[in-house]
Amino acid sequence: MLTKLLFTALVIAGVYALYRFRSRTGLLPSKPDPLTDNRFGRLVSYGFVGMLITISAIAYYFHWQSQRQVVSVRVIDSSTGNLTTYQVYRHSIEDKHLRTVDGRTVLLGAGERLEVLDNE
Repeated sequence: MLTKLLFTALVIAGVYALYRFRSRTGLLPSKPDPLTDNRFGRLVSYGFVGMLITISAIAYYFHWQSQRQVVSVRVIDSSTGNLTTYQVYRHSIEDKHLRTVDGRTVLLGAGERLEVLDNE
C-alpha cells in the first residue's frame, strides 16, 4: 500500500517537474491568452488529485485498522490433536510463525495447523 502512495507521489512530482521545465524553456506561452485560460479545468484537475489523495488516505487507514485488530489463533497439532490458543495482531501472522500480543514468537512445525478466529 505504501508503494502505491509513493508511486502516486512520484507521478505527481514528475508531472510538476515537466510543467516547470517546459515553462522555463519557453515551450509554454508566458502570458496566458484570455480565450484559452481554463481555470475550470485547473480546478477540476486539482479537485481530482485531492480526491485521489483523500481516498488513498482513507483506504490506508482502514487497512491499517484491520491489521491492528486482535484475533484469536488456534494452533492444532495434527498428530496429537492438542489445541493451543494465542491472542495476536492480524498483521503479525506470517507463513510459519506469529508474534503474540505479549511479545512471544511462535514457530509452527510442519505438522501443525493454524486457525484464525475473529474476535467479534
